Amino acid sequence: MSRWVLISVLLLIWAISASMLAVYYYDTAKSLEGKIESQKASEEYIRVNLGIGLWNGTVVWHNGTLVPKGSTLLDVTLAVADVNYTEYPGMGAFIASINGVENSDPYYWMWWVWTSWGGWQEGPVAADRYVVADGETLFWYYEDTSQSPLPTPP
Repeated sequence: MSRWVLISVLLLIWAISASMLAVYYYDTAKSLEGKIESQKASEEYIRVNLGIGLWNGTVVWHNGTLVPKGSTLLDVTLAVADVNYTEYPGMGAFIASINGVENSDPYYWMWWVWTSWGGWQEGPVAADRYVVADGETLFWYYEDTSQSPLPTPP
């Protein structure tokens, strides 16, 4: 009888060891797979910070928004918000509303970019013409455009 007990114990130890080794290799393979996917994502995608703010001080930030390289500000905005716009040939997209807040004279959606010198600059082109860069911070501001000069976002 002791021979069968010894064989059973050895088989049990072998089964437990083999299971633990399989779990270790599976975990290692999944970890490497995640690192490879992360590397691929970093080569094909960029992260952009996008704020959407109203004149009353309400601001929603979408920091670290992952978008494909070559995306425009319009692409980023469409990824995080409900946007209505009109495309004007030769001029670009005109934003009519963001998240249900529609342009109503003198309030319009204007966009701004955070500059390397530490200040906001009004967007130089239409949102569909501006290609975003990795780590860039952009801001949509529903502002009173009748004021001169235009106010900077909060």
